[in-house]
Amino acid sequence: MIVIPAIDLYGGKVVRLRKGDFSEKTEYEGDPLDVAKQFFDMGSRYLHIVDLEGAEVGYPKHLDILSKISSHLDMKVEYGGGLRTQAAIKDAVRAGAERLMIGSILFKGPDAPQELFETFGAILTPSVDVKDDRVVVAGWKKETHADPAETVRNLCEIGYTAFLVTAVDRDGMLKGPDLALYRRIRHEHAYIIAAGGVTTVDDVKKLAETGVRAAVVGKALYEGRFDFASALQVLRDEVKR
Repeated sequence: MIVIPAIDLYGGKVVRLRKGDFSEKTEYEGDPLDVAKQFFDMGSRYLHIVDLEGAEVGYPKHLDILSKISSHLDMKVEYGGGLRTQAAIKDAVRAGAERLMIGSILFKGPDAPQELFETFGAILTPSVDVKDDRVVVAGWKKETHADPAETVRNLCEIGYTAFLVTAVDRDGMLKGPDLALYRRIRHEHAYIIAAGGVTTVDDVKKLAETGVRAAVVGKALYEGRFDFASALQVLRDEVKR
């Protein structure tokens, strides 16, 4: 089980949304690189960056910050937000992302998932953002008719293995993850990264019990509710047992 700290970006600053609502942003102090370095110093070697402004406008807006972080810190960075063309995906790779989180581009047409996988392979992580038990895209603003569990199964058949599954209604709420969602979408060939509502080390343990392999922690870290160093130690102890 891996805990991944999150940096959400808007206007060049670190922010958090509430339930994916762009009108309810909380801005946090600190340059994004300095924030990332704090996570590195805590012991994390992974970083989750969401370009919220990019998700809103439809193309990446913070590749310069991605490049700065990836060139200064030895962290595996996953990046998403506004990656709606193959050109944008390539730009993010050049900027230093090791994994790319994609959502809207997967739903452009029935052949899109296969074509993207053939072009980019395992570097892509489908973002399955869930609201009211349906997949949402375009910065969480557009609902599709896709069922999350069925979406994961179908993408697994193509060859995708890692999935970011965000419970949008839990995002930024500090009320714990949607465990029922992760039990429902569990698949033997899917490496599930959970996001939305992760608040305590106990939340991480419960997610692990559902089969989730990694958890993204955002607001709870910034609000001082999640002790990252303690979480790493707990997870190390669990592995030793």
